Formats: sequence, structure tokens, C-alpha cells
Amino acid sequence: MVLLDRWKAGDESAAEEIFTRYMNRLAGLARSRLSEKMQRRVDAEDVIQSVYRSFFRHAKDDRYELKRSGDLWRLLAAITVNKTMGQVEFHQAAKRAIDGERDWSEDENASVISPFAIAREPTVEEAVALNDEIEAFMKTLEPLERKVLEMRLQDRSTEKIADEVEYSPRTVRRILDRVKETLTARLNHVNSD
Repeated sequence: MVLLDRWKAGDESAAEEIFTRYMNRLAGLARSRLSEKMQRRVDAEDVIQSVYRSFFRHAKDDRYELKRSGDLWRLLAAITVNKTMGQVEFHQAAKRAIDGERDWSEDENASVISPFAIAREPTVEEAVALNDEIEAFMKTLEPLERKVLEMRLQDRSTEKIADEVEYSPRTVRRILDRVKETLTARLNHVNSD
């Protein structure tokens, strides 16, 4: 309660203290609500950043009334659980269903491009076909995935992409891995036809 009052009075160090005091516990709480598979998609640290953004935005508007010791923790924990479960629901939606994912690292047939194909320059027809395929693929991506992939194709580092999209570098790497897996599956399907 005192920390929140200090922050409302303009003491920015109180906000930092609130963040550091509860961050690890909240991240642990978020992780405890995520299956191992779901943790590949949802980064607990990103959830916690969202928790704090919501908390400070609503606290500024005086939406919280903390009366007893421990109320701040209980409030932050409740927000964390709600945000974590919201992420789980989002990633379990039919289009993004996590249960349909395969672990490509264990699939010996997961190679996308034959070494012989990259040993020579593509023909004009192959280059046009690849460009068309990539454009079609980009249209199937979620907006965040598309933005991350576009920035990566512009040779931006993971850290720069993370700064721009306001997610952790770990989450950006997960997004890129997920996009790569999806593209791999798509190209394997095209190659098998």
C-alpha cells in the first residue's frame, strides 16, 4: 500500500521497487499455469510485463483500493493468473491449436531444402515461384509473426526486433522458430506434391 501511494505521489523508484519485489514470484506463478508445450509459445516474462502495464495504468486511474497488508501481492497474482489463462486460451484457439504441433527437431524427414538445390543459382521460374510462395505464406501469419519475420528478413537482430515489438528476445526467437516450422511444413508439403 505504501509503495503504491509513493508511486502515485510521483516517486518512480517506488514503481521499480514494486516491479523488482514481485517480478520473480509472478513469473513463477505464470510458469506454473503453463504446460511445457505452452511455455514454448508463451513467455512468462512477457505476461508479467503485460501485468505491470495493466496494473500501473489502472492504478493511475485509482481503480484499486488496497487496504490490508498483502493486498498488492494478491492483486498482482490475480492479474497474472488472468493474463496467463488468457494467453493459454488464445494459443488453444482452433487456428493456433498447440496440440497440433509437431516437434520437428526429432523428425529426420524435416529437411526443407535439399543440399543440391542450394548448390546452384535458381532459375527465373524458380525464383518467381519461391517469391509467390513466400508472399502466400506471409498472408497466413498472425500480424505479430508477419512483422517479426519481415524485420528478420531485413536482417535485423533478435534484440532489435524485440525492442521494436516490445517482447523479450526469447519470445522473438520462439516466434521465428514457430514461423520456420510452419514454413518447413508448407515447403515439405509442396515438395511432396
